[in-house]
Amino acid sequence: MGGQNPYEAPQADVNVGAGVDRAALPPIYNQAGLGTRLLNMLIDNVLVVVLGSVVVAVSMLLSRGEATSEVASNVIAFGVMIGYYVVLEAAFGWTIGKLITGTRVKRADGGKPKLGQIIGRTAARFIPFEPFSLLFGNANVGWHDSLSGTLVVRVRR
Repeated sequence: MGGQNPYEAPQADVNVGAGVDRAALPPIYNQAGLGTRLLNMLIDNVLVVVLGSVVVAVSMLLSRGEATSEVASNVIAFGVMIGYYVVLEAAFGWTIGKLITGTRVKRADGGKPKLGQIIGRTAARFIPFEPFSLLFGNANVGWHDSLSGTLVVRVRR
C-alpha cells in the first residue's frame, strides 16, 4: 500500500511552543511590527499605572484614614499589573493596547493561548530589561513571546 495507515494514531508537532523558529512560520501569520508592539506597551503601561493608582487610592479610602503602607501599595500595584495582563489576554487574547492597535496574542500554531502560556507570558515581563528584548530580538519577538510560545499578530489593517 502506498499511503498512510488510516488507523494510525495522529502525530503531534512537538516543535510547537517555546523556542519556535519564527522565521519558519507560515506566511498566514501577519506578525505585529515593532512600532505597534511599542505602542501596545506604552498604552498598557499607562493604563496599568492609572488603574493601579486608582486601586491604591480606593484601598486608602476604605482603610478609613489609616495610611496604607508602601509595601501594601506595591503589592496592590503588582497584583493589578498581573491581573490586567492575565485576565484580558486569557479571556480575550488582547489587552486594551492590543485592542486599540488591532493585534491579538496567539499561540505559535495560531490557536488561542492556554492559561499557562498567558501566566508564563505575564511572569516573563518581570525579567530585568525584558522590554529591550523586542528591540534586539528577531522578528519583533520579545522574551515574553518566545518563552511562552506565543506571538502577537495583526487582526486588522
